Amino acid sequence: MPQIRALSAAFASAAVICLVTASMPSTAQESTPAAASPDPNSVVAEINGEKVTRQQVIDSADDLPAQVRAQIDLVFPQLLERYIGLTLIGAEGRKQNLAEDPTVKKRVAEAEEQAIRQAYVGQVLQEKVTDEAMRARYDEKVKELADVEEVRAQHILVEKEEDAKAIIAELQGGADFAELAKTKSTDKGSGANGGELGWFTKDVMVKEFSDAAFAMKPGDISAEPVKTQFGWHVIKVAERRKKAPPSFEQMKSQIQADLSEEAIQQVVDDLRKAADVKILIAPAPQP
Repeated sequence: MPQIRALSAAFASAAVICLVTASMPSTAQESTPAAASPDPNSVVAEINGEKVTRQQVIDSADDLPAQVRAQIDLVFPQLLERYIGLTLIGAEGRKQNLAEDPTVKKRVAEAEEQAIRQAYVGQVLQEKVTDEAMRARYDEKVKELADVEEVRAQHILVEKEEDAKAIIAELQGGADFAELAKTKSTDKGSGANGGELGWFTKDVMVKEFSDAAFAMKPGDISAEPVKTQFGWHVIKVAERRKKAPPSFEQMKSQIQADLSEEAIQQVVDDLRKAADVKILIAPAPQP
């Protein structure tokens, strides 16, 4: 399969050019290109009589890492060298009639199919995932969060129930909660901060702890130890409040992702209903 071997060699050469010319200046024997103009249509080189524009070189960097594309002006001379190398390799491959190679044709067809899919999805998302749609979804989320409550609490964690009861007795006798947390809590992280857990919603903590904490009022200390998988807790609730919803900007990326996923799934569902699809393999086993 000489054509396939030649194709592989071409791709290998392209990879070498990409790696080497990205870190090396042009050789002394070649002419040094003039400083690149900000005009994307400016001609920056000629290859066998064919003009090369600045925009063509920039477009060729789409497959490179974002940190490279973010410094186009800085690395433009290296990108131009890379573009020249890739163009010459492609031209040589065409001279060897590799455009007719079955493997090349298959890859071209796959690339075309991928480009068409991406273009169609882009159209769908542009139509469905608008600023208005994202704002509407944000308003829905805010309504859902309107009644979410959170508490700020402290706790002292010990291994035995009798130790927790003894701590409760000390607290009822006037002992300072924060000081007991520092000296007696096995949760050293919060203990060093007086048992402080900060603000949390009911779904954050294990059920037994949350049920007890959210049944208490500000200033209350649990009258009985609370058992969880971690041990025995003595809880003090400092404050309660309605949870403030995040801002639109904080939620925008997640909302955009949710709406995009929903829009694409809806398109697939609609197309599937209109298509004649037959699955000819056994269904996947249920978990």
